[in-house]
Amino acid sequence: RVVPGLWDSSPRPRMARTLLPILACTSLAGRRAPRLRRAATLVATGCAASAATAQPATGGALVRGDDSLMAPKAHGTTSTPVQERLRWDVDRATADRICSYNRHYAEYAGYYKRTTFIAAFSAAEGETTFYDSVSGKPLFVAPRGRTHDAFLAESSAHGWPSFRDEECVWDNLRAPT
Repeated sequence: RVVPGLWDSSPRPRMARTLLPILACTSLAGRRAPRLRRAATLVATGCAASAATAQPATGGALVRGDDSLMAPKAHGTTSTPVQERLRWDVDRATADRICSYNRHYAEYAGYYKRTTFIAAFSAAEGETTFYDSVSGKPLFVAPRGRTHDAFLAESSAHGWPSFRDEECVWDNLRAPT
């Protein structure tokens, strides 16, 4: 499950929301347990684009957070709802349910295939930055160290976009203990 705070819009450090599923199943280069399987993936990836021009720093060691990250806040486990405009035609109500009112799971497997994500990602050149749905902070930059096709194949095998360690922006992600 993602650590609570990732979707919180307050200035304190964020965590990737459902990191259990998110951390539970994604294939990570060099670190197979706990496999980071970004369950909150498309919701996290579906957030509005940021104005930042430089790619955020990625990779490094997994960063752990404590259970206080998922503590109740003003809007479920976040201070505010997800942003109004999400990328790839992600459904805002679904994103808000997953990011703010969910402690154990993410979107259902294959949900990302019902959005415009695959077409947009496939047409993109270079890397795509994936942002938090609530705070707008960058969470992942992909593909790094693999091709677009390899990213999509691995994501299809897992049921949602899957990110590797070298694609994680650990300044904004936390894995639950």
